Amino acid sequence: MKMGSVQLVVFLCVINTVRSISNATHENYIDVVNLIDTLLQGYSAFTVPRRNQSETIQVDMEFSLKALNKFDVVDGHLTVVTAIALNWTDDMLRWNPSSNKNISQINFPLSRIWTPNLYLLNCAEEFLVYTGDPATKEVEISSNGEARLFFMEVFTTTCSTDIAFYPNDVHHCKIYLSTLTSARKLRMGLPQVTILDFETNGKWKIKDVQSEVELLGMNIDRVGISVTLERRMMFDIMSIVFPVVFLGLVNVVVFKLPVDSGERMSFAMTVLLSFAVYMTLIADRMPQTSNTTSVFCIYLMAMLTYSTLIVFATTFSINCHHNNTNPVTDCVDRLVQAWMTIRKVNPNDTEAYPIAERKQTIQMKVEPLSKPASNTETSTDDSKNKTDNSDKFFFSFFLLYFAISTFVLFVMILCR
Repeated sequence: MKMGSVQLVVFLCVINTVRSISNATHENYIDVVNLIDTLLQGYSAFTVPRRNQSETIQVDMEFSLKALNKFDVVDGHLTVVTAIALNWTDDMLRWNPSSNKNISQINFPLSRIWTPNLYLLNCAEEFLVYTGDPATKEVEISSNGEARLFFMEVFTTTCSTDIAFYPNDVHHCKIYLSTLTSARKLRMGLPQVTILDFETNGKWKIKDVQSEVELLGMNIDRVGISVTLERRMMFDIMSIVFPVVFLGLVNVVVFKLPVDSGERMSFAMTVLLSFAVYMTLIADRMPQTSNTTSVFCIYLMAMLTYSTLIVFATTFSINCHHNNTNPVTDCVDRLVQAWMTIRKVNPNDTEAYPIAERKQTIQMKVEPLSKPASNTETSTDDSKNKTDNSDKFFFSFFLLYFAISTFVLFVMILCR
């Protein structure tokens, strides 16, 4: 019995000792509240927390891109999801953990302590970056005075776009952040930028991210974060570039259609109107500025000119083909003079080929309608041969025009 009693007494003593040690080394709610009240006695949330007010406070930033919500090339707006952490040292919020129930860290409400304001200088919507409730947002304070404010925000910035090599375009967007506090009181450190957990965007990819700190003329530090965006061009190539290229290739086929079919002019006009519609669609995708002009827009304008010239060439070809009643027209006369030039005969040389004789020779070719049908057939064959020759010339010329323009387009886009 005595042995059992001794063991019971020892066991109870151990339990009491453990409880006392636990109570001494682990904080409870009352301990944290009392420590907060003690630290905030005489504390001002409107004064930079430096014992020596002539010293500057250093604010370091951690910047992480989480997602790219939208990049509007036309308006020049970039909307991103970011995670930002601000770190600084608060001289007024320091304590000894060993004498305060080993409390090493406390979360203070944002409204009760000093925190640096962070502004988005090139904002498109909100100017102040963190816009949450100051009473609920907290700042993490360590016993050595190190403070950390972490928040996530979605903000929209302005961005200067460059669509010169659309759809293989690259844009350099700047995100400017500042506390708007004099550099005599506060200095910004070079931010640490990460994109390790960035959510992949189907239209744009992050090519590079860099950071810098600049001192503005107003003696204010400004953090600049440069984000380089590159377009994923496969969709635009397949849905915009290739249809325009194929439309231009089909356009030249108009000279292979039979003239008597009556479809040449309607075909040429349809393709011309299609290019005009594409010009309107592309204009909606481009910024309304003349600072940079897209190579693809220049190509589309060249194709519109190309299609317009084909309409004129088609009109000329049809006119020559159906002008059979009077072969001696201006068109035929020009062709005759061109042929004479090829034969090295100077049409202006009256001695070698007098004008009266030339007219008489040409008039001899004009047969009255009462002549035999064989002469009419000969005239029709001559007109058909002239039409065929002009079609071959126009087909070769415009096909070469199209090939060179398209080759230059793809070289400039792909070799940006």
